Amino acid sequence: MFDTEPAGVVGADYQRAVPLPDGRVLWTFQDAAVRVGPDEIEIVHNIGVLQDGACFDVLYGGTRDDPASWLFSSSTARFERWFWPLAAEIDVDGRAVVFVAEMVERGDEYLTRTEPVGTRVSVFDPATSSIVSEGAPPDDSAALYGWSITSDDAWTYLYAHCYRQFGYDPYVGVAAFDRSCADRVTVGRVPRGELLAEPSYWDGSSWQQDASRAAPVFDGDRINPVQVEWSGSSFFAVNKEGDWWGDTIYLSRAERATGPFEVYAEIPAPVKCAACNSFFATWIPHAAADRPPSTSVLALSHNRWDGVITSLYRPTFQEVAAPAYLDAGDTLRVVVPDAAGSDAALLNVVSVGAERNGHLTVFPCDRARPETSNVNYLAGRTAANLVVVRPDAEGAVCVTTHATTDVVVDALGALVGGGSSIDDPVRLVDTRIGLGAQAARIAAGGLVRFDTGAAGSAAVLNVTVVDPSSAGHVTAFPCDRPLPTASNANYGPGDVAANLVVVRSDAGGDVCLSTYSPSHLVVDGTGSLGDGFTVALAPERVLDTRTASARVGARETVEVAVPGADGSSAVVVNLTAVLPDANGFLTVHRCDRPRPESSNVNYHSGDVVANLVVARPDDDGRICVFSTAATDLVVDLAGAFESGVDVFDDPIRVVDTRVGADR
Repeated sequence: MFDTEPAGVVGADYQRAVPLPDGRVLWTFQDAAVRVGPDEIEIVHNIGVLQDGACFDVLYGGTRDDPASWLFSSSTARFERWFWPLAAEIDVDGRAVVFVAEMVERGDEYLTRTEPVGTRVSVFDPATSSIVSEGAPPDDSAALYGWSITSDDAWTYLYAHCYRQFGYDPYVGVAAFDRSCADRVTVGRVPRGELLAEPSYWDGSSWQQDASRAAPVFDGDRINPVQVEWSGSSFFAVNKEGDWWGDTIYLSRAERATGPFEVYAEIPAPVKCAACNSFFATWIPHAAADRPPSTSVLALSHNRWDGVITSLYRPTFQEVAAPAYLDAGDTLRVVVPDAAGSDAALLNVVSVGAERNGHLTVFPCDRARPETSNVNYLAGRTAANLVVVRPDAEGAVCVTTHATTDVVVDALGALVGGGSSIDDPVRLVDTRIGLGAQAARIAAGGLVRFDTGAAGSAAVLNVTVVDPSSAGHVTAFPCDRPLPTASNANYGPGDVAANLVVVRSDAGGDVCLSTYSPSHLVVDGTGSLGDGFTVALAPERVLDTRTASARVGARETVEVAVPGADGSSAVVVNLTAVLPDANGFLTVHRCDRPRPESSNVNYHSGDVVANLVVARPDDDGRICVFSTAATDLVVDLAGAFESGVDVFDDPIRVVDTRVGADR
């Protein structure tokens, strides 16, 4: 797309991109140059591009020989009155609402004294791939609310900027930006996705209805200051210093849409040639730029200083680094969709790139942080674990980290009305200090027996292996049953490895643990599952590719038939990757649905790593497991829910502290 002349488009600027609900991406551009002859180029004031993977449909009005603007074409008088796209966002009906600046030329020729006179909107319907309406938003002023747009879980934020960039104050001898407003950014908000609702405005201390009281939310002398994106936990802003002038891109972060935004990185702004400039930095969805998931991608516009249109008049893209968001000792509050009032939320919680060894603790936000752990991680590694935790009355859970790290949280579902008892975690066993067992490492093949407090029911436990002597595994089982051929937590020498375990306790409430290699064991009890859950008397191995000599290939999906799963609302399986060829992850999903953008087990080359998974099988009782790298795969069935659980068909990513991660 950006190395050719699709539909005759030589180049364009002020690129923006919004992911559509169907997986495609809608791009908008200002002032596109369309070739209509070997040496003849026409300027149209806006175009769209509809991207489907590597395929692009270029959208403009008129014909190839006589092109016109895509948006508000009938209202455009070329170079006198025109419409430049601003940001776009998806509304509650799944349509893209594109905010547009109506511009007029007050000077003697194009771009000599250019002013915005109002804000307009165009509504794009993905179902028909067309603009279905054009009009004005409730705030149609020249303040241009919609210059940048982003949404968190509850609100959509509309950032405003005056955008008076031609014919005002002198910059390097050229009449350009209006200094009286160029560094001023204000923000309004509407309920999430209700883009045509009346906004309220931030006045520096509260949200209120008077636009004249809106207060700036960014500090510093920044021309065309910011494009803002909500990452799932914080707001990230990108700004190119001086827009056309300056050679630095600033990356900033804030906990709230209203700031304060703090600069965390300054990176050089590349130029394409000695006579070129770079301008307008903005965030781009990773998939649109063909980058890996959760990569942070920014785009820059480029052109020659003399304005001559060549192939240099095209955007470039680059990946940028983000700091680990959650600092050591910090707590992140996570609102889980549809979790308010439930017995417990089912979450897959991942630590990514921790600065040192440590752990995450997940707990109800209305309780004090317990002395337990849910995810144990090693420095620089990616570690995941299933967490069953009671949310507070607002559906929120809290995550505290021992070391600075990024955090990813996927909501899998909730326990609802099934008699489950989930509340404060409590430490039941710690062989390092003699809690609940001997104060010594458990010998190879040794057993630890402990009371779960959940006699005869399915106990929910987080089992952690600490500093084992060699590679091996831990198996949890009812003490009134023989040791099964199954594993619950897999480890390497010196690891700290944790996994959630659902296991039936015996009539006295006891559960036994057996370790393959000498190690310390730590067990945190979370609670028990109600009568709607049928727990296996002993874990049943339903797949082991090692015995079938059928190693899963890279980017391959294997179907797993789960015995007795037909008609069940959800199954609980322990999923283990064994000796993968490369770093990567496993994703579990219904076989009759597309694979979601989430992970269940994260592994490094040569690992043996497991995670408990709650999944909804398809109507034939199958779950599908996708692996990014070649690996052996082991699946053990722990039990099934017949009732008392609401498992989402696709996981919902509620937090990804890595900047730019798509939600």
